[in-house]
Amino acid sequence: MAFIVWNEWFTVHQLQRHNVVPVEDPRPVRWEKPAAGWIKCNVDDAFVVGSCVTSMGLCFRDTNGHFVADLTQWKQSFYSIVEGEALTLLHAMRETIHRGFERVQLESDSKLLVDAIHSRRRGNSEFSLIVNDIILLMSYSSVNFETNYAH
Repeated sequence: MAFIVWNEWFTVHQLQRHNVVPVEDPRPVRWEKPAAGWIKCNVDDAFVVGSCVTSMGLCFRDTNGHFVADLTQWKQSFYSIVEGEALTLLHAMRETIHRGFERVQLESDSKLLVDAIHSRRRGNSEFSLIVNDIILLMSYSSVNFETNYAH
């Protein structure tokens, strides 16, 4: 367990060392519709304190902001926050392919995850291995994926 925690800490600090921290925009954040022909999928994870339960949620909306599909799921596994967020995004990608969507903007509130995907850095932590799976799926899938950070 100590090695897992250290490895996660090391991965996070490696990613943060290469990033410039942006100044936060003081305006309130609002959900934005995807471009014409795209579907937006917001993903998020929740962790039940004191248990080994992780909750995953996906919500797909079309260009007009109308609901298309959703999915929630409980997992009886212990994941770190970044691992849970990455696994949820990977699950959203697989759900996208299963549903036959062609263009999907994946939006996560994990800046670390989105930055890791965009940087395409390789690593050996569990988080990095999941990110590598995401990058591979983006490369080899017929679906056009975008990943964005939801402020």
